[in-house]
Amino acid sequence: MKKRNAIIISSILTVLLIVISIAYFTSISSSIFQGIKTAYLDIAYESENTFRLNNLIPIKDNQIKDNAAKISFTIKNYGKTEAYAHVNLIDITINDNFKNESFKWALYQEENLIKEGDFSSIGTNTSLNLHNDIPFQPNEVKNYTIYIWISENNQDQSSMMNGSFKGKVEILGYAKPSIYRDDSGANPPKLVSGMIPVIYDETSDNWEVADTNSEWYNYGKQIWANAVTTSDETYRTAKAGTEIPMESINSMWVWIPRYKYRIEGQYGKLEDGTYGTQENPGLINVAFESGTNTTGTDSNIEVNSDYYTHPAFTFGDEKLEGIWVGKFETSGSTTTPIIKPGVVSLLGLNVKQFFETNLNFAGGIMDNNGTVTFSGNSTYGLTSSTDTHMMKNTEWGAVAYLSQSKYGKMGNPNYSSADKEIYINATYDNYVGYSTGGISLKPSGTNYFYNDRLCEEWTYNCTLEKVKGNGTGASTTGTVYGIYDMSGGGIEYVMANLVNNPLDSEFTVYPEEKYYDKIFAEYSEGAIKGHATKETRYWYQDTGDFVEKASPWFTRGGGSYSKENAGIFAFSIYNGSGDIFLSSRAILISS
Repeated sequence: MKKRNAIIISSILTVLLIVISIAYFTSISSSIFQGIKTAYLDIAYESENTFRLNNLIPIKDNQIKDNAAKISFTIKNYGKTEAYAHVNLIDITINDNFKNESFKWALYQEENLIKEGDFSSIGTNTSLNLHNDIPFQPNEVKNYTIYIWISENNQDQSSMMNGSFKGKVEILGYAKPSIYRDDSGANPPKLVSGMIPVIYDETSDNWEVADTNSEWYNYGKQIWANAVTTSDETYRTAKAGTEIPMESINSMWVWIPRYKYRIEGQYGKLEDGTYGTQENPGLINVAFESGTNTTGTDSNIEVNSDYYTHPAFTFGDEKLEGIWVGKFETSGSTTTPIIKPGVVSLLGLNVKQFFETNLNFAGGIMDNNGTVTFSGNSTYGLTSSTDTHMMKNTEWGAVAYLSQSKYGKMGNPNYSSADKEIYINATYDNYVGYSTGGISLKPSGTNYFYNDRLCEEWTYNCTLEKVKGNGTGASTTGTVYGIYDMSGGGIEYVMANLVNNPLDSEFTVYPEEKYYDKIFAEYSEGAIKGHATKETRYWYQDTGDFVEKASPWFTRGGGSYSKENAGIFAFSIYNGSGDIFLSSRAILISS
């Protein structure tokens, strides 16, 4: 990894030297400094660049706009990129007459209070930070006023005679380091609090903290962005290149950027320009969308010549820049789930139990009315601004289509012909992150770990030599950076249900509608574009069974014993109850 270099455009702008003298509370004098214009920020002051106040005495906080000392200034970003500002008080000196008194300050933007504080513990030549990281878009202008006054708590006015306080207002203008973006046009990953961007070290077989200013993902090279969480806080602020041992990781996530897609013909196009077949489908065209812009058409129109914005990137009323997908099936326990390789998938729960389990990553609960709220979960470092939930059909479809594009395994030049299909996880007991090294079962019991390590026969001790592509071939990219267990492994329940038919799921009240896909008709009449049930049914000869009254819940991927019928385009059905072969997967969204 390259050493991280922060790009800091420093421009320390000394706005005004404030000198407040108390002589029987009669005057304030000031020294004037000119504004400084930089390539990024320009500071302008009110007309005379001065402030004066007579009869300075302790005042109430609600009197400051009429009686406090103040300085007003305007900040404008003249640069062509986003810039930031710190506002500080520096070189503060208080003489002995004010050692026991309390000054207060407030920073306003227009008429809105931004921050406030006091000088109770300030000594000689000290500094105060008033506000950090104020963002300015190109040509953006913001108006501020700083007020300084003596707190009304200082009633012994005689002790303040000849007291003095002085200091400088300092504004630091700078540009934050540019965040790396690849050439694909994909939205950069939205890292929420607690998530650590990572890259994989092929030599040590370990994940390391990524330098987000350098190439840590590249969708054109099938390197999808990865992030992890951990209960060890030291890794959350660790420098780039720091190794995070797998035993310290408790969840792993992969970024799926917002995109639109088009399928040419019934089965897509192959590299030679011919159309694919059911056994050998071709490429799905994917074009990434910028931000939350919707440039595709409605995703259920029966015209294959158009691009459709994938429906997974609309969450209720919110448009998303992308979603984070659990890299492996959810494992662990219902109260403390995990997402990591080499462990047994959490199996046997009904749909409601799986749903509640996947909420737990961010401390989510559903009340008796179906409302879902999040309080955060320190085990993973995730906060209440993060949403984690059980994967929906739409979200499975978003992963499947991207995998079948030039950005996924379908576009990976290290695989050809039948090997373009995602390899199956056919482990006994449903261990996650494994591969047979092909699309079918292998009678010898041979397995490969997610990082291409060969496992000892009939065991999951995977310390033997690497066979490149045999383990990573089970990911959505054909690289270690993809998503695993989407062919075989546990049969994954998804939150997609025949409308008003919870059956054996134990849902007596459904969650909010954004947390599940409504299927409005039985059999193929209920198919919806983007779900990987309609336009991709039977691709690679995967199973394609539609929901019905007796089995109203979708399952995905097939199981470890499904042989050639397992696959990323496989879908089947169940009644919502638990079974030893059924599992689930988590989704993370920054709200």
